Amino acid sequence: MKKLTFLLGTVGGAMAGYVFSNKKLRNEMMDAKDSSEAAKILGKHISSDGQAVAKEVRQLAEQHGLDDRIADGKQYVQDYYSSAKDEVQKFLGAKVKEAKRVVGNVRKSTHTVRKAATTKSKKA
Repeated sequence: MKKLTFLLGTVGGAMAGYVFSNKKLRNEMMDAKDSSEAAKILGKHISSDGQAVAKEVRQLAEQHGLDDRIADGKQYVQDYYSSAKDEVQKFLGAKVKEAKRVVGNVRKSTHTVRKAATTKSKKA
């Protein structure tokens, strides 16, 4: 519940700052007949100012080549992933070979022990 009150307080503070900083908006809202007309005026101003902000953000992103940087970042991640994948496969491949060699030695040892045990039991 604390998060909701914090959110409402933040939005209210932002809205108050917006109204206090826009003289034209304040004058139009003072001339409004009722609260619904004031809300429509506020909505109109927020809509037009929001479009202006979106246009500026778009221009800023284009100026700094944000799309190119994102593409470069994606390519870097893909290259890093493929090299890491290759290294892991090489490492695991070497370990699999070593494990097969150890298993083969264990089988030979087991066979030798069984053979020695059967030979000893036949002599006894």
